[in-house]
Amino acid sequence: MMNLLKHFFISIVLLLSLTTLANADFQGKVVKVIDGDTVDVLTSQKQKIRIRLLDIDAPESRQAFGNVSRKYLASLIAGKMVFVKENKKDIYQRTLGTIFYNKININAKMIENGYAWAYRYKGVAKNKIFVNLETKAKQNKKGLWKDKHPIAPWDFRHQNRH
Repeated sequence: MMNLLKHFFISIVLLLSLTTLANADFQGKVVKVIDGDTVDVLTSQKQKIRIRLLDIDAPESRQAFGNVSRKYLASLIAGKMVFVKENKKDIYQRTLGTIFYNKININAKMIENGYAWAYRYKGVAKNKIFVNLETKAKQNKKGLWKDKHPIAPWDFRHQNRH
């Protein structure tokens, strides 16, 4: 019986350690800004991790404001040490996460200043705070909201499938 309990507790400890490894928050240096919602971060262990900013969707590179969005994100964090709060992996094995620089939520800042939309899955945004930030940016005509007819990135991707 004692042996069984010991194995049970060891199993629990192993299981807990695996789940924390799978979802580990970390610090690193932003070594590349790919677009307005994707960056590469180099950890102190010299591991390069591609981060897709959670709950935001920035204009595509070939889209209006795509380059402006990338440049704005670069102005905030390129070459900087950031903290990444990891959520999970996406279908492309990128880490979905929230990036913080000097305790500022960079994901939120991208939306707040009009350089990204609140991410929607099948038309629904889970992050209501980001939807509110997007609405304010739109009302104040910030960033991409200066455009008379901004096209959401998901619509742009749909229209440009070959």
